[in-house]
Amino acid sequence: MYKRVKQFIIENNLLNMDSNNIGIGVSGGPDSIFLMYMLEKFREDTTLPHINLTVLHFNHKIRSESDMDELFVKKTADALSIKFYSESFDVPDFAKLKKLSLEDAARIKRYDFFKRATSQFNLNSVAIAHTKNDVSETFLINLLRGSGLDGLSSMKVKRDFYIRPILFLTKEEILRFLNYHNIQFLTDKTNSNQSFLRNKIRLSLMDNLKMYNSNIVNTLYRENRLLNEDCKFINDIAEENFLYAASFIDNSAVVDISRLSDYYAIRSRVISKSIKKIGNSFYSLSYNNIKRIVDLTYKNKGEVFLRGILRAYIKNGNLVIEALH
Repeated sequence: MYKRVKQFIIENNLLNMDSNNIGIGVSGGPDSIFLMYMLEKFREDTTLPHINLTVLHFNHKIRSESDMDELFVKKTADALSIKFYSESFDVPDFAKLKKLSLEDAARIKRYDFFKRATSQFNLNSVAIAHTKNDVSETFLINLLRGSGLDGLSSMKVKRDFYIRPILFLTKEEILRFLNYHNIQFLTDKTNSNQSFLRNKIRLSLMDNLKMYNSNIVNTLYRENRLLNEDCKFINDIAEENFLYAASFIDNSAVVDISRLSDYYAIRSRVISKSIKKIGNSFYSLSYNNIKRIVDLTYKNKGEVFLRGILRAYIKNGNLVIEALH
């Protein structure tokens, strides 16, 4: 198992050639405990660059057992002589305040925590314990929500400073390993609560799909990897168009239409990137609203107002997008 994880990490260039300060997101569940044990063995491998590890645990305060979970993770990290760092936050209150689902609120605050820890401990990367099962479930969630190619190809092996060293493994493989070696882990009782969309997908939809394809987890994982390659190709072209055609003045983006590709997939991405830049990643528009702006570039005329926060119009062969404050 260690050799397989090592090969995957090397093939996907998840380590720097010199030293590596790696944070490990550890909840205490089987996947993150497995990841921690695997990466701990990397410290002893003289064929790899030097590795420093820090366990990062975020206490969401969602369950009554949250504090005990934090203590379990700390004791496990201490037993492996790995530095431990944790923060806690009342996610249920945050979810109510922002009118978010518990899942979305927990994800937002957890990744905020990872970003702070990365800066505080000068980490090169944060290892996340996502598996093939997570890829398959996310694929279905985004498909049901009507995501485009970017959504269907999400959960990449490496994005920004996040790495996913065990993405190629199934949860069943991990559980067999942990049970065989008698390694303790926590079981989250909320994983059986089907009021959470991901749980409903895993416990209901995935089981139904297995009646049609018993290998559905691997099939969806393979589909995700193929779409990742296609998406990367399109996004690379869109990035070139963005750098070539877009300029920014104060709170406005000016996109030279004559320098844009004719393909909708490219234009929509350039416009989305432009909107995020002037909005500091705050604005997230629907497919229909992005399409309304893209249509302006094909007509080379017109004007649209979106949600009282954006104005887009054509002027002298340029698409101008203004943030309204």
